[in-house]
Amino acid sequence: MSKVDEATDKPLTPKQEAFALAYFETGNAAEAYRRAYNTDENARDNWVYVEASQLLDHPKVSLRIQELQQHAQALSMFSRMEALKEYEEARVLAAKVGNPSAMVSATTGKAKLFGLEAPARARMEHTGKDGKDLPQQQVTIFQLPDNGRG
Repeated sequence: MSKVDEATDKPLTPKQEAFALAYFETGNAAEAYRRAYNTDENARDNWVYVEASQLLDHPKVSLRIQELQQHAQALSMFSRMEALKEYEEARVLAAKVGNPSAMVSATTGKAKLFGLEAPARARMEHTGKDGKDLPQQQVTIFQLPDNGRG
């Protein structure tokens, strides 16, 4: 039996389990590592990132995180697909009763559900090195979809 097989046959250590749970909760490997392994506040970030990355690559830890995600998805009471179905039902009903604004609203809801809405615009002002105002610029901010965590 290889070392990899032996390592995957053993259960997770309590700290590995704590890491998996903290990662599932926060989605942040470094934060999960800090919580599970009680790292010193002054611990170098680079060191924490390396240790956390190695734990994410550990076969048993990554499988445990997948199990937690699958379990949460199975227990979800309302999924993105269910929301999509309800929006479509509302759009069809609005079409039947001749309510175009409700149809547009349902279509807009479907677009937002999948992050397809138009990008938001923001104005930002900065001050130059000499303390004088810089010209105002408009910046487009793109909103990324949350990949099924809705």
